Amino acid sequence: MKNLVLLSGCLLSAMSLAEPITQSQLDTLWKDKQKSVDKIISNMSDTEKIGQLFMLDFRYWNKDNKGEPAPFLAMNDEVSKIINQYHLGSVILFRENLIDTPQTVELINQLQASRSNLPLFIGTDQEGGYVTRLRVGTEMPGNMALGATRNPALAELTGMIHGYELSSLDFNINFGPVVDVNNNQNNPIIGVRAYSDNKELVEQLSTNYIKGIHKYNVLTSLKHFPGHGNVSTDSHVDLPVVNSDAKTWRSIELPPFQYALGHGADAVMTAHIIVPTLDNNKIKTFTGKEVGTPATLSKPILHDILRDELKYDGLIVTDAMDMGAIADNFDMNWAVETSLLAGSDIILMPIKMWDSEAVTRLDAMYKHLENEAKKNPELKKRINESVKRVVLKKLQHQITAKPIDLNNALQVVASKSHKDIENMVSEQAITLIKNDNVLPYPLKLYNKMLIISDEKLRNTLIQKHLNEIAKETGVNIESQASLVKLGENTLLQKDIQLLLTGQELVLLTTYNLKDNPANAQLIIDEAHHANIPLVVISSRNPYDIAYLNGVKANLAIYGITGFDITNNNRNSLETNIRSGLRTLFTDRQGLPLNPPKGLLPVKIKNPQGNKVLFPYGHGETYNTTR
Repeated sequence: MKNLVLLSGCLLSAMSLAEPITQSQLDTLWKDKQKSVDKIISNMSDTEKIGQLFMLDFRYWNKDNKGEPAPFLAMNDEVSKIINQYHLGSVILFRENLIDTPQTVELINQLQASRSNLPLFIGTDQEGGYVTRLRVGTEMPGNMALGATRNPALAELTGMIHGYELSSLDFNINFGPVVDVNNNQNNPIIGVRAYSDNKELVEQLSTNYIKGIHKYNVLTSLKHFPGHGNVSTDSHVDLPVVNSDAKTWRSIELPPFQYALGHGADAVMTAHIIVPTLDNNKIKTFTGKEVGTPATLSKPILHDILRDELKYDGLIVTDAMDMGAIADNFDMNWAVETSLLAGSDIILMPIKMWDSEAVTRLDAMYKHLENEAKKNPELKKRINESVKRVVLKKLQHQITAKPIDLNNALQVVASKSHKDIENMVSEQAITLIKNDNVLPYPLKLYNKMLIISDEKLRNTLIQKHLNEIAKETGVNIESQASLVKLGENTLLQKDIQLLLTGQELVLLTTYNLKDNPANAQLIIDEAHHANIPLVVISSRNPYDIAYLNGVKANLAIYGITGFDITNNNRNSLETNIRSGLRTLFTDRQGLPLNPPKGLLPVKIKNPQGNKVLFPYGHGETYNTTR
């Protein structure tokens, strides 16, 4: 492998294109991986080494004719030159990049063709459930839904489906599973992304997921070390602080990471959270404010604990550096350097590579690291250590840049068999939290139902699947949808009374209630007064019932929307609402369409947090003989 030229300014046109390693060369390198690593690295320039440590996102590229950011869907000369001449080692793709299977395959083939040397890591966040990136794909119902099934085989099956679909598209690293223990009911960012608040269940299901995805050549990355479950602030917008003492952290947050590291995890993603008990050093933000050190920048956490104490020698990947917790508080060049010194190997998204102007910032970051490495032997050493880990991992997993077969991908991604399994798993997960003789609701030949939620698309989705149930059972369901901000206090009693007139069943679909959801409570009270059965469907986190009084029937479905918090991009989790709605009803013969089988994978406490309302493992069933 020849030595490649150093950057000289950010004028891409002034740089010559580098030749990528061919497949035949890779075949030779794979024969003696350790020897090959040393040979590759000895011939790398400083710029090439830095490139292997960056994973960038090209979610958009410049603007469209309306002045809006244009999604990056196909390779162009400018991006191709950036990947090649900055010797990028990795790219991450998001929902904006992924329209359908043919477009995704073509884009990834083009990305790999643009590389300057080794094949790229192509990553994404296909956690399942709430965090999914493929627009066309099999989401699966999500981690907390898997927790409700209590079935390790279903977690393995989920990993297999994700692995099969991602590998068929040529993704080679998936940022999951989440092994955070969701031990804070008010956690704004983890919630249903976690399997449970029980560490043993998290350990069991996460490692079974890894076992499944490893049947295909897809690497995994545990999220989010040292544990993001006990926060009340979202690190996408601020710096969360975890105030657990060392004993609590070691007994709750640490074990799932330790267990998964011993059962095949390939990488660990850091969290932008401050944990004073693990690192009490202070640093200053842009404004001069003194704060604790986020784990992503913490040598005591990443090196002393993860590397030395846990004897972990795999990849450490930062969470996205452009998240508010880092980008809004620290100079990015300094943050990247500090994270590398702390022990990180791959720096995820340090710059939004969304337009031509971003190249100037990228060039400055490379030069900053090159100059600092010349002055600081420790930084130079760390860069060499991380490059060795990245290159070795690529060789060990035989990461290739072979163009993917579109016909095979079309047969695999979102296949009928995968979608059937998705529905089967979600049906096992639906949890009946409370039922005072309201459910199952017997469908008659003609039925009138009122759907209430705070999002129009949510109402439309429920109506769609009620129509499917009507078709399946041979009945008529007339549904009326009403849009209400359930967490506000805007409704009058007469408004609700008018809304309820003539209705036979109310489906009140909540979404992460908190504080005092006055409108939701008024609807419940008035439905009871009018003697109209009402079911609360907790459509994301299962905790909503803690903030309501007098609920007679409550169902947890563990997600109705897949959501990209980084860019407000949503998709519907149809399998969860489909299975949830089917759990409500009996057919014309009086048999439940989907008897509830799920058990709470978390405990539900009162808003004050001092009393358990529904314990871990709670779940009601139907007496099908009634």
